[in-house]
Amino acid sequence: MIKWTYITNKDNSARYTLGKLGDKMLFFIGINPSTARPNDLDRTVTRVENFAFNNGYDGWLMLNVYPQRATNPKDMHLTKNADMHKEHIEQVKKFIQEQKNFDVCAAWGTEIDRRNYLKDCLKDLVEAIGYDTNWYCLHELTKFKHPRHPLYLPAKSKFSNFNIKEYLSHD
Repeated sequence: MIKWTYITNKDNSARYTLGKLGDKMLFFIGINPSTARPNDLDRTVTRVENFAFNNGYDGWLMLNVYPQRATNPKDMHLTKNADMHKEHIEQVKKFIQEQKNFDVCAAWGTEIDRRNYLKDCLKDLVEAIGYDTNWYCLHELTKFKHPRHPLYLPAKSKFSNFNIKEYLSHD
């Protein structure tokens, strides 16, 4: 039986976690959640699931830099909702305490540059997850040195090591 994690805020305007739990998990970090939910995955989360299962993981988790649901990143808040962000980090920390074996795939693409607050949100999220886990990205970095979004990559794209400390040091 599949065990899901699906944590949202009360009005479902923010999603904190979505994934299928397993013994060897791959966490993906996108920019912001869209409409996906258990048993009704969108195209991005379907790709995430396939990348995880096709690379030896038996579970996956979709996290995001910012938890606001928006089908288009252009519709994200112009300024950070501090309460929403704080709850996001708290929920991620609580979830991670229960996980023993996971790797992380950076997958936010160039949309990280869309809002000034997103890199600060990413730093908070990385601190909640930890720097000392295995960090990967798919394919190669963009010309602006961002990890690529999984939706636009070939299904056979390979994982590469991703130095999250170095990435965050370049503002």
